[in-house]
Amino acid sequence: MSEAKAPTHRPTWLTLLTSSMLVYGGITLVGALLMLREPKAMAVTAIENMARPTESAETMQKLEALSDAIVNRHKAEVRAGALISLGVGLLTLYAVAAILSRDRHGRKLAMIAAGVGIAYQLGSLPLGVAMARQAATEGAAILAQVVIDSGRQPPGFTADQLSNLMVVPAILAGVLGALCCLVLLYYFGGRRGRALYGLDSPPARQG
Repeated sequence: MSEAKAPTHRPTWLTLLTSSMLVYGGITLVGALLMLREPKAMAVTAIENMARPTESAETMQKLEALSDAIVNRHKAEVRAGALISLGVGLLTLYAVAAILSRDRHGRKLAMIAAGVGIAYQLGSLPLGVAMARQAATEGAAILAQVVIDSGRQPPGFTADQLSNLMVVPAILAGVLGALCCLVLLYYFGGRRGRALYGLDSPPARQG
């Protein structure tokens, strides 16, 4: 089996994917550092984003208390998730650096980062879904009122639908993240990636 070689050029697809990886790695790294510093930061943001800036101070205090209660219950899991996020962010940025520097191992690192990213996205779903459901159950009254006041409720919305409304964003984020990682695997693991790193002969140009 031939060994990977340093790429001699950067096709458009490589530039687009590395730019996306750079943004994703940076956001993941910053989010992990924020969660390590203040575990409730992300949960508070997720819940309070449902409210309008004009909500009363009492409503915002109730939302913050709800966040505090849920995060304190899962503090160990949140911190562990933050450490994993930190590793995923660093690995992604390391892969980007290898690709941009035309290291011959860039393809392998990109595929490893994609595989780890899929496991990370899908593995974080259970905790995110559990916390969203607990928020919907324990804060049903205040959250339902916030949703109604925001005017973003689905037609015929009732408090019984709150659990689904809270869970859907977490699921969508995880699934979309995993799909993005699959795109990396498709390009770097497929014909384009193999040809770029000298593992396959590039296809003959037509005409």
